[in-house]
Amino acid sequence: MSKGPAAAWIGLVMAALAAMSAHADLPASVREAGHDLNQVGQGRLTWLGFGIYEASLWTEDGRFDGFEDGKPVALALWYERRFSREQLIEITTGEWQRLDLAPAPARAAWARELERIWTDVASGDNVTAVVLPGKETVFFDSRGVLGHVRDPAFGPAFLRIWLDSRTAIQDLRAQLLGGAGESR
Repeated sequence: MSKGPAAAWIGLVMAALAAMSAHADLPASVREAGHDLNQVGQGRLTWLGFGIYEASLWTEDGRFDGFEDGKPVALALWYERRFSREQLIEITTGEWQRLDLAPAPARAAWARELERIWTDVASGDNVTAVVLPGKETVFFDSRGVLGHVRDPAFGPAFLRIWLDSRTAIQDLRAQLLGGAGESR
């Protein structure tokens, strides 16, 4: 009996599983910046069966209790397809507006900050937002810091796109919260 095709298939499955588990961790650049965080939950966003990104939520103790505790919260996104910076900003600002997370002038100012920080992404790219409540939000990719948004209101509004009880992506929200219940 030939092991060739079966071994090749098993090898492909194992490689796919290894790639998926690699995305379950924070990029080294985030840890190297001193953020010792533990995973709350993770999930995958798909649209019409196509993978958009894998997402994971991180805190110091591996639980998300809202933003009021003053502890860092990180959201890591590992993209499975290409998006331009403009597309990412349009989606983000559209969700802020839909969820009524900030007044129009704040959303416009934040969009200008994101234009300065974000780049186009491709399959395999990571963008991680580390929210330091009451302070700033730092964006990382796999290589290091992309930039900072200094407005302390930005980070909670950004993460509420995924964590707000009114989000359009309820299944992903539940996975990110790891059964933790309502976000604040």
